[in-house]
Amino acid sequence: MNTPLQDIAQRFPTRLALIDGDREWTWETILHDAGMLADVLHREHAIQPGDTVATLLDNSAEHVILLHAIWLTGAAVAPLNTRLLRIERDRQLELLRPAMLVQTSVDAAPDPILDVPLATLNELFSAKPDHDFFSADFDFDQPCSVLFTSGSSGTPKAVPHSWQQHRASAVASAENLGVRDDDNWQCVIPLYHIGGLAILTRGVLHGIGTTLHDGFEPASIAETLRSRRITITSLVPTMLHRLLQTDPDLEGSRYPELRAILLGGAPAADRLLAEIKKRRLPVLSTYGMTESCSQVVTASPDAHCRTAGSAGRPLHGVELRICGENGKPLPGGMEGEIHLRGPMLTAGYLHHHALNSTRFADGWFQTGDMGVLGDDGCLRVLARREDMIISGGENIYPAEIVSVLLAHEDVQDAAVVGIDDEEWGQRPCAAVILSKGTPVDELDGWCRERLSAYKVPRHWRIVDMLPRTQTGKLLTGEVRKLFSRETI
Repeated sequence: MNTPLQDIAQRFPTRLALIDGDREWTWETILHDAGMLADVLHREHAIQPGDTVATLLDNSAEHVILLHAIWLTGAAVAPLNTRLLRIERDRQLELLRPAMLVQTSVDAAPDPILDVPLATLNELFSAKPDHDFFSADFDFDQPCSVLFTSGSSGTPKAVPHSWQQHRASAVASAENLGVRDDDNWQCVIPLYHIGGLAILTRGVLHGIGTTLHDGFEPASIAETLRSRRITITSLVPTMLHRLLQTDPDLEGSRYPELRAILLGGAPAADRLLAEIKKRRLPVLSTYGMTESCSQVVTASPDAHCRTAGSAGRPLHGVELRICGENGKPLPGGMEGEIHLRGPMLTAGYLHHHALNSTRFADGWFQTGDMGVLGDDGCLRVLARREDMIISGGENIYPAEIVSVLLAHEDVQDAAVVGIDDEEWGQRPCAAVILSKGTPVDELDGWCRERLSAYKVPRHWRIVDMLPRTQTGKLLTGEVRKLFSRETI
């Protein structure tokens, strides 16, 4: 059976597939370059089906072609976070035990005791293949990728995916957004994140072009939106906020080709939602995770579920239910944990049997996220279960307090976490970034006018920056360290 890249190159050989700066590739040229590189990987490095090849690389066309080459050999790709500390990266390599690690230089070599064969990107692309093309036998059930969760709420876990799971995710996305011949999906998210890698897998399965960026530079993103006729882009709220600040001309009427801005990864503040509405931008809220090959709930272009706070409706093939602490489904309108089932979900974490037996019970994945399902079938995501604050028996969702804080003109960013309290169980605490230095007493008063007393932050920290992942997810564990017993 042909690989997805071979199939799409046969169907659309001259269609634009990849843009990186001024460089362009069609599906035919990507297949050619990846095929030769696959021969090098197979002949010189013995990469074969069942192997895993890790990469420690920034976003680039060469990285994309390498991923396609690895897939042609029948191996799985494992892009690693380039911002990890060495000890964190080596821990992930120990778990993966890849057949090879590809990186930019030998300077970043892992500890030799890991016994991981190394290669640099330049070394691979400089090697001369014996044949023009190599491809192993292909099976949609074979492993395709292994990605690590963000670790925003704990230790990152390795999530394996098959091609079948990526295809189910791509079909679900296409059922909602549709697929056009001229689609050009802007990728500003790192390829080690499911939001970035899923753009590539959707692209090769549906023939969608990808415009690649290495990092998020608002001015560059705005220029690309103007010059490259982008039709879809995926952003987190922090990115969109910075983009709107940079480009006052970013309005729906000025960008007729831009048909969808998928917005996920964190709640959007009311201030941002108001600006989106004012500029009439085609923003579609979305909810997904590494375990589900990206989005599983998304607002539809026909305006259903596009109200503030809603993530949309479950996509094609996705089953979603809200469950209580006993794991039993709850009636509509009640708050509980979000459980998912569908063909795009991973079968479980790599080498994590004990956790898999509880999180993936009876075919349902327990996400650890709290939410509520409305009568209209739209999902509102409230918080991570471990981030929910229980104070005096009352449930407090940090996102509600953050929304109130961000409505204050001086608050540029905010985070709220729960800190243990002997009397109340937990109390909410807030860390904020200010532009003008508003006194804490004024912020406290602002909250008391808009929140019940038990929701008002008990302790405050004024900070210059908040700890976030590269894709904008808050590292709540790091925020909690700001409120250690020694400092409150």
